[in-house]
Amino acid sequence: MSGRAINWYLQRITGAALLVLLIMHFWVEHFAAEVRTPAGLTFEVIQRRFFQNPWFVAVDITFLFIALYHGLNGIRNICLDYTWGTRLRTPITIALLLLGIFVAYWGVTAFTGNPHLKPTTNAQTTNSEPKYGADSFSNFWLSTLDLRPST
Repeated sequence: MSGRAINWYLQRITGAALLVLLIMHFWVEHFAAEVRTPAGLTFEVIQRRFFQNPWFVAVDITFLFIALYHGLNGIRNICLDYTWGTRLRTPITIALLLLGIFVAYWGVTAFTGNPHLKPTTNAQTTNSEPKYGADSFSNFWLSTLDLRPST
């Protein structure tokens, strides 16, 4: 089977997987019993999920990888079908591969290297703001993109 045929099949398989993962994601995030409370979905609820069930992280990281492949393969197909054709096939593929590796690294470190997701005591979570290290590119973006309301 050629590489183009494999990409064609993987595009369909990842599309179906995205549908299933999206339904699971919406169910867990918006319809689970612990979310339907007066407080709603809070950071503490999300943090508790991470430490109680490692499958939660595994499903989200899988969702990230499948969505990345599906999206970047779709962009590659559009570029090759409607624009430059075979002349720029290799540079387009390499550029999208490098972009995918960067975004995958960034996404995985958001789960595994996020200082918000470290086990903390109640005193630490209520009395102090999280500390970010300047030694990591991902920590810089995590602190920049922190959209939680300040207290």
